[in-house]
Amino acid sequence: MMRTLIRRFCCAFFVVCILAGQTAAEPGVWREANYEGIKIAYLEAGRPDAQALVFIPGWSCDASFWRLQIPEFSKLYHVIAVDLPGFGKSGKPHDRAYTPEFFARSLHAVIQDAKITSPVLIGHSMGYSVCRQYMIIFPDAIRAVVNVDGAHFRIPETPEVRAAFGKNVRQLLSGLEGPDRKEAVRQFVESTFYGQTPKPLQKEIMAAMSSADHYAATSAVRELFRLDQWRATSFNVPCLALYALAENLPPTHEAYMRTVFPRLTYEIWANTGHYLMLEQPRRFNATLNKFLSSLSR
Repeated sequence: MMRTLIRRFCCAFFVVCILAGQTAAEPGVWREANYEGIKIAYLEAGRPDAQALVFIPGWSCDASFWRLQIPEFSKLYHVIAVDLPGFGKSGKPHDRAYTPEFFARSLHAVIQDAKITSPVLIGHSMGYSVCRQYMIIFPDAIRAVVNVDGAHFRIPETPEVRAAFGKNVRQLLSGLEGPDRKEAVRQFVESTFYGQTPKPLQKEIMAAMSSADHYAATSAVRELFRLDQWRATSFNVPCLALYALAENLPPTHEAYMRTVFPRLTYEIWANTGHYLMLEQPRRFNATLNKFLSSLSR
């Protein structure tokens, strides 16, 4: 009996040590690019001579949200995981607007600093809007794009719908700029769980996003929801779009996205919140690997 207990304890201790080592050791090197005097931090891993994958986090998130992808894909690819300006390890200036264009140009500074060409851009949530803006500014500069439950707005067709959209945005900004900001952030982040995100992960995500720089986070929301930048545009690059099955996903979204990306692979996943890469990492990695393999055929 005692021997069995000792064996079990040793096995458990060995597993804990392995997990601790994985957590402590980052699979890459942190580097810094510079955009208009602002430090843009990024994690670089993998093979410099291989196809480059650039992982871009969403609103109030950082490169750690890709931690279950970086070790996997750095085995075969040149992996870059970016901290957008205003978040994570990057600089957080309070003297400018955090527009999608500002994010896209800072991303370009990273791509130039890492000396990569024709990357595959992989953007989660607001990070996808950065990919879209990058393609507008730098056409024909990327190999493909991956949209992970990304924000892609359509300009409302009627004045009534446009007015309702504007009202909702003003209410959100009022909460983020008001004395009850903490509660506004909590409600906003909670709404992205879609009732599916596991509780321990909810707690981690909430803590990370709630601690984001207030100025950068509020400015990014204000600029993201400016409808004049969402005019219909088409991109002739391969695109993988992965969306969570949520109440706010329009039934016509796939058809619309096919007008934006004629070369589209589109999937809707059930039983997941907004953070597909963290909630279903094995499925996410397998799906992304399959898409990347198709690019070479």
